Amino acid sequence: MSSKTINPSTSTLVEFGESAPARTAPELQVEHAANKADVVNVLALPELDLGHIAEDDQPHTKSSTAPASEDAATEMAAHPDPDDPLGESSEDSLGAQLAQLIDSVTVVEELSRQAREAAANDLALYEAVVASAQQYTERLDQACAIRDQAHEVLEHAFGQAARAAAEPLVAEAGRVLAAFTQLVDTWQGQANGFLVAHPDVELLLAEKQAQEIQARQREAQAARVQRRVALLAAVDAALDQRVFPEARRVMALFEREFPEDIPSLVERQRRLEQLLRSERDHVARQAMLLAAEQQVQGDLEGAVSTLEQVDVRALSLEMSQDVFGRWCDACSRLALTSGAQLVRYAPTQGRGLILLVDPSCPDELQVFSSLGMGPNYPQGTVITQAIEEHERQSPAALAKAQERARFALMVLRHAREFREATPHATTTWGFPSTVSTSPVHH
Repeated sequence: MSSKTINPSTSTLVEFGESAPARTAPELQVEHAANKADVVNVLALPELDLGHIAEDDQPHTKSSTAPASEDAATEMAAHPDPDDPLGESSEDSLGAQLAQLIDSVTVVEELSRQAREAAANDLALYEAVVASAQQYTERLDQACAIRDQAHEVLEHAFGQAARAAAEPLVAEAGRVLAAFTQLVDTWQGQANGFLVAHPDVELLLAEKQAQEIQARQREAQAARVQRRVALLAAVDAALDQRVFPEARRVMALFEREFPEDIPSLVERQRRLEQLLRSERDHVARQAMLLAAEQQVQGDLEGAVSTLEQVDVRALSLEMSQDVFGRWCDACSRLALTSGAQLVRYAPTQGRGLILLVDPSCPDELQVFSSLGMGPNYPQGTVITQAIEEHERQSPAALAKAQERARFALMVLRHAREFREATPHATTTWGFPSTVSTSPVHH
């Protein structure tokens, strides 16, 4: 295929290697525009600017119908012709120049289309050359593997006969490898030279690569959108089925993959917390019903133990108050059976200690029951500021004892009496009457 180029001086097509074909209508228009003295040679300019019209090479006279520049047009507008008060000749001249520029732009667009079509044909040839180079590159890799295998066979050959048979294989593998190396270099050189000789092909390749990148980006974005929708659907399904571990797992994935989508994550976290609170409230409600039945049966210790096992963390405010009140009531009724004096320490809503008061030991209290305070305060634990001698033997034990003493001081200062429960009315058979299951607040 012959190579075509544009001669800026004549604005005609020159074809190398063949006789020049008949000129097309757009080419004749370009030549006509170049020969006219009052028309801008737009093809010789690097770019078109419709706001500024280039000056003509020839000097202008007063008889010129078109201004040489925007400054000339401005001067004509400032000093109109007395014979042409409306400035119609100036408007006609500018309109004619605009029409000529539009025609010239059309010519440039036509030339661009023709060049793109030629580059597309050349691109097919270039891709064929690249495919051949790639094919020989693959054969070169195979030849390298065979050469290495032949060397390995020669190294492990045992006996003169085996080595004599292996040495020609190594030499032949080397010659094949050298031949493929030369072929690869030749085809790659042809591909590089083709791009040098056809710069439009390189531009077309750049456009094609940019389009491929944009297509991959769109595909990745679409896949990301689908992934987001799938994860949110999985979270919603797990929440609907109350499979909370699965909901937490998928939300962790969503947070890692879509950290920017905070509203969707916060919305489902809030829903998860509400469902968990509802579950805990239901468990607490069942525990209160069981404790009420145990009180009816006279098992006050069982009622207190049942309420102690309730997980009061993250309960609703109303349910937290109900459990805490029922627990205080049960502890008070149990203490009435032995005449013990109780005080209560509640650091936060729904959590606290019920403590026995020993008048003979005013500087200490004993845990009667614990609700929501963790495993460190079982029944019978003594709350005191005193630090034993054995606790001073090691820094770790001393630090732990000092922490316990600080907590004991806080309990001793803030422990308060609370309203005692009203004893149940007993029947003639000696059993308490029906226990109310309504909330008890202390």
